[in-house]
Amino acid sequence: MAVKQTIAVEALNQIGGQILGKSLCEITNGWLALVENAEGKFLVTAVKGEHPLRRRQAIKTEEYKGVTVDVMPLNPINAAEVRHTLKWTAPVACGVKGTSIGFSDYLNINDAFVAEAFANKQMRPVLVDLTPEVCANVGVDIVTALDTVTWGVLEAGYKGGYSANAAELKIKAKDFAGFNFDEDIYKALIYGYSAIGLDCSDKIDLGIEKLTDEQVEKKFEQFNDVFRAAVDASYLKVEFKVGENKVSFQPAELHRIVLEYGEAIMHIQNVYNTFLKSAPWDIDFEVAISKPGKVLTPQEHCLIANELQRNSIKVTSMCLDAANDAQALKDNLEIHCDIANTYGYRLSIKNADIALENPGAALKALKGVHFKLNNIMWMSTVKFIAANNADLYAKICAAVGTEAVAADKICGSESAVALAQGYAKALAAGSELAAEVKDFVVANKEQFATFMKQNLSDCFLKRL
Repeated sequence: MAVKQTIAVEALNQIGGQILGKSLCEITNGWLALVENAEGKFLVTAVKGEHPLRRRQAIKTEEYKGVTVDVMPLNPINAAEVRHTLKWTAPVACGVKGTSIGFSDYLNINDAFVAEAFANKQMRPVLVDLTPEVCANVGVDIVTALDTVTWGVLEAGYKGGYSANAAELKIKAKDFAGFNFDEDIYKALIYGYSAIGLDCSDKIDLGIEKLTDEQVEKKFEQFNDVFRAAVDASYLKVEFKVGENKVSFQPAELHRIVLEYGEAIMHIQNVYNTFLKSAPWDIDFEVAISKPGKVLTPQEHCLIANELQRNSIKVTSMCLDAANDAQALKDNLEIHCDIANTYGYRLSIKNADIALENPGAALKALKGVHFKLNNIMWMSTVKFIAANNADLYAKICAAVGTEAVAADKICGSESAVALAQGYAKALAAGSELAAEVKDFVVANKEQFATFMKQNLSDCFLKRL
């Protein structure tokens, strides 16, 4: 049953509070909006007839001019109901083409103002791109992170589409307190995440790097004859054409790669076949293969990509860390891009905001690319505080253990790297400093939103 907008607005304002942003939208049999009153923010609906939010939880229900008004808390159930009812508030997969930009919101206050910067651009924002390490450090979990973005997207009325990535999940749950791989991957899938990231770095055997060619051959000979023959037949005396480049293998090099990356390849296959192969909706599968102390070679990248394709593993992006793989991305960016293009997935580049020298070159060379701006929201926060609250900025620098520099000098300074890497010290879960930082940003939300969008443009988008 139709409800006139004027009546709905009266009802929402009268019983709920002031309608926020562009959140007012029509739903089946009524209207929905976010409102704010003296008690905080709430989800409010004005409906006549059957309610479209079937599992809603209301704290107050009143009648107004023949319309039923429900005032509901911003809890996980209601967030899930909103994503089910308003499809544009739910994340969607990016696929293997096009450009996306990911954000790590350490403060968990994302009001989707970042997404607005992409309204007229052919890029998709990934508004949740969090790892277990970050979540453990700052006290955020993947459920509350997606809910926060849901409310932000609704308030902004942003309908351009966004993605959410549960990134760098590891089998070694003991690495991060409270995280269990099976539980977290199922939680992410059930909760509607559109991308799953697998960190298989702990399956890469760097010990092989220290072996002589003779020692490598001795270990390789421990495999059975059929396997060794199949490996050699597949890669030796074969040139792999990737774009305008060719990749070939020498015996000792090939055998070293198999020993170093074999377990990681099997691990990727197992996770895909167990959790993602039969998923009834589109899900991006991101694989992280960077490891500190190891520069990925074109031969290694090509073999991994070829083996995954041979075994029908549908990887949508391969993640390299620009901080760990700076040399690889500097010396062999074109070949790595050609490998990704040839095997039909995107490159996903972590720390692209502080460690990727030429993002424009990657964008030009790739059919699809995901830039992970892991640090830009936090660094924008620091710069905003430096420009507006000297005392708080000094506390942050003291916590991180770096010298305070002027706000306009932070980018590119040694302090910038220290501040980016030391986020956990300043934002430790439950700390007074973390609360003070969050409170300041929330209290100055509109100014910060403007500042953040400008800093995003200045520090990254203009470099594309």
